[in-house]
Amino acid sequence: MLFKISSIFFSICLALVYGLTNDPGFVHEVSASSTICQGIETPYSVRIQSEEINGLVQLEFKIPEGLHAQVVKSQNSKVSYHTNAVSLLWNNLEEKEINIELVFTSNIDFEQGEIAPTLSYLKNGQRIDANLDKTTIHDLTARTVLDQTGSQADGVTCLRHLTDEGDGVTRVDLVIDGEGFDGFLKINEETPNNCIVEIVDSELSLSQIENGTLTFIWFDAKSPLPITVTYKLLGCSHTSTMNIKGKIEYAFGNSGFSQDIASHNADFETNEAILNVDQITEISATEKVNNTSTNTALTPDKGVSYRVQLMAGHNDVTESWITYKYNFNGRSDTEMHEGWVKYTTGSYQDYQLARNERESINKAHNFPEPFVTAYYLGERITVGEALIISQQDWIQ
Repeated sequence: MLFKISSIFFSICLALVYGLTNDPGFVHEVSASSTICQGIETPYSVRIQSEEINGLVQLEFKIPEGLHAQVVKSQNSKVSYHTNAVSLLWNNLEEKEINIELVFTSNIDFEQGEIAPTLSYLKNGQRIDANLDKTTIHDLTARTVLDQTGSQADGVTCLRHLTDEGDGVTRVDLVIDGEGFDGFLKINEETPNNCIVEIVDSELSLSQIENGTLTFIWFDAKSPLPITVTYKLLGCSHTSTMNIKGKIEYAFGNSGFSQDIASHNADFETNEAILNVDQITEISATEKVNNTSTNTALTPDKGVSYRVQLMAGHNDVTESWITYKYNFNGRSDTEMHEGWVKYTTGSYQDYQLARNERESINKAHNFPEPFVTAYYLGERITVGEALIISQQDWIQ
């Protein structure tokens, strides 16, 4: 699904057409990209202005083999798809402007081809076939193998900055910088599972979120670098955000290059404290980790509930160890989740109450950043999902 169209290659042609005679002419413009990537929809549009074109009118696009078209704006025309062509027919066109939008996709065999539109209409009883601007388009993934070792591979870089905004909100800024590209840029980010992704600023790119992958695409990036795109992750633990992986791809001439996105995590601490042997040996032998913890196993709540996670570790510890280490005398419940033993306290139907409890614990004890967790029918879900289900507001 496309959310925003970037500034793309734009050409305007003033053409005088009338068979072999002098037609008064019309103005048309074709807005298209010269590159395409497999699996990505590439936008294409045609606009035609004329006082003379009306009645029976046909606009046909000849399409190279391996390229597929989908009309997304037909302006009340009858659309028909053929082998290597798509046509739009108006039985009685009355508008003075034709404005058509399509998207193209390519299959694995497509390398390069030409999109050739033709406008046909009647003028004084004679059929006029006017050839509009053609577009040569090539597939970056078919023409070249993305390579990090080429001479231009270090020309464009991307750095990921993570900022903890509290209450499970992480701001992610992707800064693109460098030189040596000719317009095409693409970012793929694999976001953590069970997080709500919110795009804040896409910098005139095509942006989409699908199956946990966040994509930003510029087919003809005109803005001088650096460019910064921003999104937020809601309801994620810090540990999850530290594992984000991404790539930036760009074109230089007819070659494509790829770079991993590097993360900058300065002053960004993990929310989940890892209990290790060095920590545990600070306590007497009788208080060391054992296989029979006195903590209470988490009892499933009904409906949506919010709890405060105190810490998490790979070992099970006693309640007295938690009291000794963090001076915490409240009840703590344990659960196994994603390979971790996680320690939580409280159970609230209102997110605000859980947040207030977290603030109180944070002020009174030295847990490493306790945070609010959420559950639905006893199963852990993200806070963002719980807020949606319970129809409550997010509180900063």
